[in-house]
Amino acid sequence: MARPATIEGSWHPALDPLAEAFAALVAAGEERGALCVMREGVPLLDIWGGAAKPGRPWRQNTLACSFSVTKGVLSLLAHLLVDRGMLALETPVAALWPAFAVAGKAKITLGDVLSHRAGLPAVEGPVQPGDLYDWARMIRHLARSAPVVPARTDPVYHNMTYGHLLGEILCRASGLRPLPLLLRRMLTDPLGLAFRIGLDAAAQTACATISQDDPQALFQALATAPDSLFARSMAFFGEGENFNSPAWRSAVIGSGNGHGTARALAGLYGQLVWVQSVLSPAAQRRARTEVARSDGPDPILGIPIRYGLGFELSTPPGLDFGPDPKAPGHWGAGGAQAFADPSTGLAFAYVTGRMASQMGSGPRARALVAALADCNLQNLPDRGRRSL
Repeated sequence: MARPATIEGSWHPALDPLAEAFAALVAAGEERGALCVMREGVPLLDIWGGAAKPGRPWRQNTLACSFSVTKGVLSLLAHLLVDRGMLALETPVAALWPAFAVAGKAKITLGDVLSHRAGLPAVEGPVQPGDLYDWARMIRHLARSAPVVPARTDPVYHNMTYGHLLGEILCRASGLRPLPLLLRRMLTDPLGLAFRIGLDAAAQTACATISQDDPQALFQALATAPDSLFARSMAFFGEGENFNSPAWRSAVIGSGNGHGTARALAGLYGQLVWVQSVLSPAAQRRARTEVARSDGPDPILGIPIRYGLGFELSTPPGLDFGPDPKAPGHWGAGGAQAFADPSTGLAFAYVTGRMASQMGSGPRARALVAALADCNLQNLPDRGRRSL
């Protein structure tokens, strides 16, 4: 096809339908963001378009907030520590974090946390707006609280607590803290990938501005249904948060404020299926094997979810990671998502500056996944043993 004027980057001709679909969204003014598809560490499509912020075009190195796609990156780090013998899935959280043992939580394990069965999508007792940005305060909330839903039974999505729960476990198991240092040293720096949690002032200048059609939509429940489980899961946020504030970008929130490029996320999620990976084949299989599923719509997100250990599994249309039900990935608020397809070896990552309003895969993300399925994948380069 003729090269669209609305996007930059490169792609293999077999992925023309996907590049064309992304370019059409940008041309229509519906999209500003980036998209990447990789196989065995080799970018097969790496494109971007639209404005990163007023007066500045999206560039290859523009950092975008990936929201809950961050959870999958932290989960990948957990599997890496398990692979290296620093943790076990059966390890009780309290064995590493003694203060966590109170209020009926002594038997909760790392595996329970990874499968959203720790019973702590919110906490008991009062919290203050802005607590989310204070690591020590969130850790105290989680340690003192009893489960607010039954633990070790049916999963309930740990919306804003997952990153602090898992992050504290990983820091204690590794002896490295804070979490951003652990993430860089063990995962992103060795892979050479531009993904960070907790940005300094210089990195914040490279961030895309996040926009929402309805800036109050995500927080409406705090006013209309403050006792709902969803509202309680959101009560930690600072008042008026628009996801562009220095407080949001600089804090350590492993549940949702990771910033990176689409290429970095594809490189990270590809570790779940590639031959050349930081994980052993056994760890890859464990990570993407279903261990739990919601009984109907999840109480937090309102859509069905199937869980691997730390990852959502493809469950269209709500979580659309393609036709393979074994494809592990993660959705992020506003529509960002990343996943890896074990049947094709492809890793897919999409980030956007314009948030969609739906929970789960948004219409643009679903359109891009459908366009990937329309591509002639047989014409892509074979899965060689290449490393990042």
